[in-house]
Order: sequence, then structure tokens, then C-alpha cells
Amino acid sequence: MIILPLIITIWMLRILFNLVHGVSTPFILRILRLLRAPLVDDPAFSGYIAPLIGVAATLFLIVLVGLFAANFLGQRFVRSFDRLMLRIPLIKAIYGASRQLLDALNSKSNNFQRVVAVEYPRAGVYTIGFLVKQGATLRVSGQAGKIAGHSLIFLPTTPNPTSGWLAAVPDRDVLPLDMTIEDGIKTVVSGGLVVPPGWEPR
Repeated sequence: MIILPLIITIWMLRILFNLVHGVSTPFILRILRLLRAPLVDDPAFSGYIAPLIGVAATLFLIVLVGLFAANFLGQRFVRSFDRLMLRIPLIKAIYGASRQLLDALNSKSNNFQRVVAVEYPRAGVYTIGFLVKQGATLRVSGQAGKIAGHSLIFLPTTPNPTSGWLAAVPDRDVLPLDMTIEDGIKTVVSGGLVVPPGWEPR
């Protein structure tokens, strides 16, 4: 459990490294061959030095993207890229939903109103969720009309809070919890290993 965050970080960096390495290394080797660089065809070069070039390119890309996204021009570019992706059929549904969910999970945003608990999957068992909208009215097709007095609750999964499902729960069955959105996300991601102060067992 102590090294689990490090393992997850390495796993994500490995995915990014394989992506960057698969694109950059053949390109770099092709340039070196054109320049007739020594040892470029040596198996040791492609087996050891080329992966190091991929690692350096990955770290450089991470730093470059971070610096670019932190300034005004980078933020404008990100917004323009989002608008472009949201205009492409089929892609806009997946990209838009993913972007909105990640923005909602950002502790600095106010998309989630608060952390709540609902009685699920059976009586006496409660699931932690995030209140999306309170007092929602469900419009039912046909003669049923409307169903009022429900709250939209996002119920995330552990350890990946970006997956889950949306539930329409009666307002009377929604129990507000004494924790911040950030603490709620930490609790879900850690599987209950990281809880806010006062939640530890006595």
C-alpha cells in the first residue's frame, strides 16, 4: 500500500513512454542513419541508447506540455482543441463526456455540489457518491408525466473514479456527508485507506 501510488505513476508513465518511444525512436534512428552517425546500427545502440532517448523525449514532452498549458496561450490552445474535438461526429460524444467528467473530478471545480451517501446496493449498505443536481424532475414519456423530487447522484467506482454510473435517487434518501469533494475523491480512489480526519476507526 505504501508503494501503490508509485506503482500507478510508473504504470501511467510506461504507457506514455511506449507511445512516445514507438514514434520518436524510429524517427531519431532514421535521422542518425542519414547523418551517418557512428554505432547507429550497433545492436547495443538500439537496445540501450535508443530507449534512453525515448525516456528523455518522454520527460521532455511532459515538461513541455506542462509549461505550455500553464500559460495564457496554452490555455487558449487547449480550449480551441476542445472545441475542435467537440465538432467531430462520434468522437465528440466520447471526448466531451470524458472531459466533463475529469473537470467534475477536479477538486477546484464546482460541478459536484457535495459528497453524499445513498443506500445501495441493498438496505443497510451505503455507497459514497457525488451530488450532481438536487431537486431534479424526471420527464417520463407516455402518460406517466413527471417524477419530481429526485437528486442526480454520480456513483464512482474504486480505484478509478472516472468510471461509474448516474442514479436518480429520491431526495429523502440522499444523506449528506461531512467531507469535502477532494476528501471524497481520495476516499474512493484509495478504497477507504485514505479518509478525512474524524473518519478513522476508534
